[in-house]
Amino acid sequence: MEIDKAIRECSDRRLQTKYKNATYVISRAFALYSLEEVAFSFNGGKDSTVLLHLLRAGYFLHNRETDLSGKQIDSREEIEVRTIYFESPSAFPEINLFTYETANKYNLQLEVIRSDFKSGLEDLLRKKPIKAIFIGTRIGDPNAIGQEQFSPSSFGWPAFMRVNPILDWSYRDVWAFILTCKVQYCSLYDKGYTSIGGIYDTVPNASLSFTDSDCGEHFKPAYLLSDGRLERAGRAKKCPSLPDSASIVGNGNIADKYWSRTLSASIIAVGDEILFGTFVEQMGAALCKRLHAIGWQVSHQSIVRNEVRVLLW
Repeated sequence: MEIDKAIRECSDRRLQTKYKNATYVISRAFALYSLEEVAFSFNGGKDSTVLLHLLRAGYFLHNRETDLSGKQIDSREEIEVRTIYFESPSAFPEINLFTYETANKYNLQLEVIRSDFKSGLEDLLRKKPIKAIFIGTRIGDPNAIGQEQFSPSSFGWPAFMRVNPILDWSYRDVWAFILTCKVQYCSLYDKGYTSIGGIYDTVPNASLSFTDSDCGEHFKPAYLLSDGRLERAGRAKKCPSLPDSASIVGNGNIADKYWSRTLSASIIAVGDEILFGTFVEQMGAALCKRLHAIGWQVSHQSIVRNEVRVLLW
């Protein structure tokens, strides 16, 4: 199996440990659930791409271990897993193309859902005997709070087990796996995108921007981002004052002046001692430096009196 071979032969001990732990979680899931009872949530992004190939490797390793124990095994070499794709009207064309091409290449049993997540899952789980879903959630993702490698679905959602094999993987781990195993990934990542949402809220990561000899702006590939904390810095929002004449073009980019590429913050120091000159405020400069280091822009800094009416204002 080419994924397992590539990891075993690489010199990256950290990646080998992450791989071993992730495939163990996958193997445990296959010990608990049959292939018909599991599904894989795939969105064409880097995390779910990594998870796809971990599933392939984990399924292979699980069958090999089962064979050694003398039990009957599934004779299929590749995992033909039911795959859920929530197709959004705002998805990048490149994401859609990569998703469908990947599903065809690896013979994934693709279930395309075009409704919202909750109602789409409810409908699917009524029709299929799905008990567990493999998800590419990582710590740091907005929905990762409180999750573990095996986590029941949230209250109010249809009942299923969320299986998170790469929960403890970092941005660096994800790209180390992709590059070591030489697996294909969505072309947007070669254009400076480091975290991909929809065409209306995603731009290339400004940290990867560079200007060539013709003074044109270009972006390095996502795997060259040195600080994983800036992974989501390309998740931008349209400005409220966006004129009607502005239009979405090509792969969803829009003129830079209509997008906010960086997160911004204001710093407020509260203390009469500072204003009276009895204390020298030094934290402001340190905070500015720390915020800039992780991709934030400081737009305002103020010192105010320690009075309720001032603070409420």
